[in-house]
Amino acid sequence: MKRKNIQNKNGISISDSIVMSVKRKHANYRKPFSAAIAIIGFISIIKAFLGMFHFNYAAGTVFIAAAVIGALYLTLAIVGKKALWVYAASVIVFVICAYRKAAKIALGFKFIYNIVYKDAYHSEIEYYKGLKSALEVSSVNTLFIFYIWLLAIIVFFFTICRPNPVLPLMITFPVLEIGMYNGIRVPVFWGILCIAFWLALLAMSTIDVGEYSGGQSGFVRKNDLFFPKRHMKLKVTEKCGMLIIASVVGVAAVSSCFLKLTHYKRSEKLDDKRREITEALNDFSFDNLAESLSNLSNAIGLDFEYENHKLGTNDHVRYKNVTDLNVTLDHSIDGALYLKDYAGAVYKNNEWFGLSSSAYKDPCFKDFDSYDLHPQDYPAMFTKLIYPNVQETTVWIKPSAKKSRHLYAPYDTINVGSLSYQKDLTLSDSKAKKGECSYKFINVDTDSLYNELVNIEAQNSSRQSREVYSVSDVKIANVKEKIKKYCNENDLITYDDYFPVDFSIPAPPEYLLSNSETLLAELMQDKYKQFVYENYLQVPDTKAMNEVRDAYSDIISMYDGSVSSEFATLKAIRERMLSECTYSLYPRKTPSNRDFVNYFLLENKKGYCTHYATSGVMLARMAGIPARYATGYIVVEKDISSGRSNADGSVSLEVKDNRSHAWAEIYIDSIGWVPYEFTAGYSAQEVNTEPVTTAATTSNENVTTTTRDMSERTTGSVSRAATTTTKTAVTTKASTSVNKGGSGIGSGNGIHIPKALKNILLLLFALIVITVFILLRRKFILSLREKRFTTGKSERKVRYMYAYAEKLLESLEMKSENGNYNSFAEEVEKSFGGIYFDEGAFKKLTDVALRASFSQETPTSDEINESRRTIEAISDKIYKKASRFDKLRMMYINVLK
Repeated sequence: MKRKNIQNKNGISISDSIVMSVKRKHANYRKPFSAAIAIIGFISIIKAFLGMFHFNYAAGTVFIAAAVIGALYLTLAIVGKKALWVYAASVIVFVICAYRKAAKIALGFKFIYNIVYKDAYHSEIEYYKGLKSALEVSSVNTLFIFYIWLLAIIVFFFTICRPNPVLPLMITFPVLEIGMYNGIRVPVFWGILCIAFWLALLAMSTIDVGEYSGGQSGFVRKNDLFFPKRHMKLKVTEKCGMLIIASVVGVAAVSSCFLKLTHYKRSEKLDDKRREITEALNDFSFDNLAESLSNLSNAIGLDFEYENHKLGTNDHVRYKNVTDLNVTLDHSIDGALYLKDYAGAVYKNNEWFGLSSSAYKDPCFKDFDSYDLHPQDYPAMFTKLIYPNVQETTVWIKPSAKKSRHLYAPYDTINVGSLSYQKDLTLSDSKAKKGECSYKFINVDTDSLYNELVNIEAQNSSRQSREVYSVSDVKIANVKEKIKKYCNENDLITYDDYFPVDFSIPAPPEYLLSNSETLLAELMQDKYKQFVYENYLQVPDTKAMNEVRDAYSDIISMYDGSVSSEFATLKAIRERMLSECTYSLYPRKTPSNRDFVNYFLLENKKGYCTHYATSGVMLARMAGIPARYATGYIVVEKDISSGRSNADGSVSLEVKDNRSHAWAEIYIDSIGWVPYEFTAGYSAQEVNTEPVTTAATTSNENVTTTTRDMSERTTGSVSRAATTTTKTAVTTKASTSVNKGGSGIGSGNGIHIPKALKNILLLLFALIVITVFILLRRKFILSLREKRFTTGKSERKVRYMYAYAEKLLESLEMKSENGNYNSFAEEVEKSFGGIYFDEGAFKKLTDVALRASFSQETPTSDEINESRRTIEAISDKIYKKASRFDKLRMMYINVLK
């Protein structure tokens, strides 16, 4: 080819020539290689998925269909453009057939998901109930054949005809993720081939031969001649895709042989950490996003705690055996100590919430604040009437740093002037700092208290005329001003200046008059009772709850309003749950289409304290007994006796995370809210939940170490749960470290968000993240460009400006194809001179850029400023003439403005 030498006014000679080279001809294996890659992907996906589970289907029929469909689309893809219309027609046929078989495909999915659910959760429970087994094989066959059909359409076309990894990944990865997400091990060989296929397809589609159009152009100097330099990408063809597949398989095989020969074994600590992260990922749920992120961050080692009161979202509970609280008692006590920090009032959609704000507008709450006498004070006051000589106890509580934002308190607290009350739910020490607090309380077992109340009731009923302990013989003038004020405000004074007080607990009038706080508390409790019965008997009116009501109808019908029947009903509920349900720290998640209580009591029958407490509360409410859900920590007699005795007679002990707990609170008319224990294995003396059986573990990892079981997180109360021996078969997949428990305590605000709203919020969150990313990217590019235009050597500034001008002109479909910069400048001037910039300005910019690149002359500041004005003029004019969409693309996608 004739060489044309061009010499410009600067004395630089530029040679515009074409150099051609012809390589020796080789056979073209692109089609065979791409076909082989597609076949590997097609077969490996099918074998990997079917190898994870044991489905009920006609294997011969499905594999023959796979072979026929695969062969058809392989042939069409190899033929290429000539068969494209056949390919398109087959896609239309697929859509029509899928539409007609939609019901059968959906039924097949339900059968498949039932098997996936059983394998993933080691359960015999079916997610979709009521399916006819006679239809299983045919419907599963239909689903598999249609999926294989879709797989063939996409894999063969986007591997052979138009290599692109997006759609193949979209229809293959989720299929394998169904098993991996649930801890099912993928067949190793086929899993490796799947990964190799993805990598090969990614390489084939993203790297190909062609001229590099971005960045700066340049020249190659040879003696006194300059040749345009072309930037070429690396040539990666289907052959390289095959090499990638071979490399992946080879590396996997070598690694496997090396591990077997060296008998390599991961450290136990590494295995524990790996298991923690795996389980946190397996438990991840967008329905419970905040707690899922908290679990994952804790597994990684970051301290981010979030707990709510959503039930059934945790697959299992495991403990790290870390100290959550340090507790000191001024003397040893008998029975259990419950330390509460949360009480749930409304059960809805498998979650506990607080009462609505409107509920707390009841007038009785104004009285509580006015007279500084709250429902949390009642139990200690009224219990003292039954046990006048009961010893008071002082407790000091110091939470760990992780729990410092929680405030825990015992039941039966005595108000010594430093308590802060949260509605009628919880209380705390107003002087607490970093969670450290102290309380004075009395310690009486709930079952013992019930027995005393039953005896009192029997004594009263044995008399012909029931003795009423009242102050009806004392005029209003003889009581303290606070009581007078309350009686006047609530219209309790009779025409002859007396007021009625009726105690069911024996207490002589002299005692009541001398203890005006107790007398006022009884008057106020009469009013509070109405609020309790209006708000703490709510049960969801659902089919699932009606099924529970029917199953326990013989028990919940026992309650007739008396204390004895109330105690008997609660004991019967507890004994029925203990006999029919098994305590387990590995109950698996509650299916999203099930009610938590119904699933525990009637179907799965495995659970820990959260399951027992919630179910006990619902059954008590069905019987007509006011109840609510509480969480915190429990300390039993065995823990106290093993604590450290101090010289002053006090006892100090560390409360581990395995003492987090959930329990029920029962409202006793004559006492107030008291803790009641429904959970199997929990009593006032000890927690006895050691597993006696071991469940199969997931992921074929035979890690069945037992964990000390206590149930989930929750804050305790002083319940000396009765002497009940319980079945405590537990299935746990445990290790000595890990996950947070199930009952949430903490910062959940109790607001229910509908699922549709959650999806909208997630979408908004995603849009916000994308928007922030786009804005940050734009800011970074603009700042980097400005830095390049204003700092550094003059030669580099001009080169960056010229490169920016090239990008701007590309948006006008003006691109330098042959590397001849002067010819390109003439074309640009001819097309856009005087329109997008002053005539001759781009030629000047090109001249300055060439001199900056290929001569020793340094551009002056005036030349740099003029170059800057030229590119800004081009940018402004392009932006001004662009449509709205092009303006947005120019600003936020291409960032040219």
